[in-house]
Amino acid sequence: MTEVAGPNCIDIIAPFRDEMDRHGMPEIQIMGGIGSAALVHPGTEINLEEQSVVTSADFLGDKTVQGLLAPIRPEDGTRRDLDMLVLSSYDSDVELVESMAELTVDGTLDNSVFGLHKAAELKEQIANPFGWRAFKTFLSDRYEWSDGRMKKSLFPFAVPVDREVFDTWRLEVGDQAFPITNPATMVLNYLTRSISGLRPKDADKVDRMARHVFGKEPELAEWTVDGPGQSHMELAGILQTLRRSNSFPRSKRELNVGGLWVKAGSVRELIEDEAFMIPDASPIVQELALLWAVTKARGLGIGESQDWAVKLYRKYFESMFDGITKNGAKLGS
Repeated sequence: MTEVAGPNCIDIIAPFRDEMDRHGMPEIQIMGGIGSAALVHPGTEINLEEQSVVTSADFLGDKTVQGLLAPIRPEDGTRRDLDMLVLSSYDSDVELVESMAELTVDGTLDNSVFGLHKAAELKEQIANPFGWRAFKTFLSDRYEWSDGRMKKSLFPFAVPVDREVFDTWRLEVGDQAFPITNPATMVLNYLTRSISGLRPKDADKVDRMARHVFGKEPELAEWTVDGPGQSHMELAGILQTLRRSNSFPRSKRELNVGGLWVKAGSVRELIEDEAFMIPDASPIVQELALLWAVTKARGLGIGESQDWAVKLYRKYFESMFDGITKNGAKLGS
């Protein structure tokens, strides 16, 4: 296997993974990052039965892959993120993983560790639709009830989540293995992460990922549209509507990702959608909550479409705004 000159993200993350295994730490999934780099490479294989993503011998020698695995982004000189989902709603588990990442990754990547949130936090948003926790939501989060029910939410919308969406897969790079998200879930996460929907800077990468994932395992396309991933697709359609309602030209309101279509509808009809979190609120509260969601989606979308603005934000303001863009009590509120 061809080696990349200098440490890449896989080299950097490996000691963290080793220490996590050695100490029996909480279960995690590495989101995007090394997994998305593997999925854009045409030689990568996907094994549905074994829930594994297996890279080919030329994976690390591919120039595109090398760019995606470089710890410093070549386009703007900023550090890449190590995004991790802790499959727990306990703050203590998230703190353990954060501490281990700080010890082992040692500042070579920006660590972003997030867990499942307790349902009480979602109930607070519903009770106080203009409270700070609801008002500041720009990114989606996952919420867990004591009976095991799950929702993915970005106020004022929330959809139920099948537990199968959280199945941990294995990424194999040579003789190394890393815990990652289901490849179809990885695609869906990019579509439902931000209130602005799929970010322009991710669009080409996600389309290539989706074409490889669904082309090599058509069952995962079915899983996404009609199976456990269906509610994520519904949320993606809501976010697309906030950003590009049916008042836009057709070419602007439809998004094709790997052959799957995400289409915008009517903003006003979103109040009647089952995912709308405040159906019992007064009409004026509903209208204002929806107006704020549209404002955030379109305002953020305009900013994300400007390369200079994205680079400036990453370099100087991203860490400053973590407390606003991250929704959970532990993660910045």
